Amino acid sequence: MNFPIEVVREKFPALSLTDKGRRRIYLDNPAGTQVPQAVADAVSRCLLTTNANLGGFFETTIAAQQIVDDAHAAMADFLGAASPQEIIIGANMTTLTYRMSRTLGRTMQPRDEVILTRMDHEGNVSPWLQLAEDLGLVVRWLPFDQH
Repeated sequence: MNFPIEVVREKFPALSLTDKGRRRIYLDNPAGTQVPQAVADAVSRCLLTTNANLGGFFETTIAAQQIVDDAHAAMADFLGAASPQEIIIGANMTTLTYRMSRTLGRTMQPRDEVILTRMDHEGNVSPWLQLAEDLGLVVRWLPFDQH
């Protein structure tokens, strides 16, 4: 049985967009991953009906907290985590990488090494370069042969 790629594509409105009659190709996911219609609908519902700060005692904030708790539980199940408390959901990849680099940086000493590649997205490179500058770390660039 073949994978039903067209069925999956139909779920993502952006994948039906064309330029001069040709389907677009999206290769820069860290800058903005395309989402299925169900995700866009859920985000819209959340913004329209459950948009509140967490930690309050009124219905909207309780509903918003439940959405966050459900998301943590779903990701824990998907990733095989021992607990939803092991899951961190953040604003975007760059913000999370900065947080992770600073957390790991607490265990590093001057002259420790960070290894990066030129293939990495800027959102993965900048946090480590800034950490290296702040802590006196050595940055090593892993070379890749494009052939």
